[in-house]
Amino acid sequence: MILGYVDSSDRLYDLGFATLKMRMRVVSEGGSTSVRFSRASGEGEVPYPVLAEADVTASLAMDHDGHAVPLLRPVEGRGYLHDGGLLFVAAPRKRDPEEPGFYLVNVRAMPSAVHFFFEDQGGTEIVSVPRDEILRSESRARSVAVTVSAESVALPKEKIAYVLELEPVARAAGLLRSLPMSR
Repeated sequence: MILGYVDSSDRLYDLGFATLKMRMRVVSEGGSTSVRFSRASGEGEVPYPVLAEADVTASLAMDHDGHAVPLLRPVEGRGYLHDGGLLFVAAPRKRDPEEPGFYLVNVRAMPSAVHFFFEDQGGTEIVSVPRDEILRSESRARSVAVTVSAESVALPKEKIAYVLELEPVARAAGLLRSLPMSR
């Protein structure tokens, strides 16, 4: 699972703004859409056809001994179900200049750098979940919950559970088709 950010040059960053050696972009051409991952150099691009997409609000929590620890505050954006998994790209209508990021982590950068990333460069939050890390999905009263088993943000060699919630149910339900144990 990738929890982090994408900038206007399609470069991916982890939660601490460390540059990953990857790029990600969503491409629409010829009436079809695909999510494409590649090395940071652009080589080895792998396209995954999009099966469904919807405007949704997403939030993310980490399971800590049965208690949900929030990582991503609810933020509007676009969800994509593709052949390789599930992708959420945040697109909030407005960002608070005092707290522009929706992840509940301190952005360790100068305010001018944060402003540059979010406003000038059009950077935004992403959650990318490979299909093989999705344990189950279920509809709740107001949202759809996708339970994921992935490496811990804090302890990279330890697997823990995360819950990605998407709402409203009417729009998010289409993103669940073909996911494991959907109800």
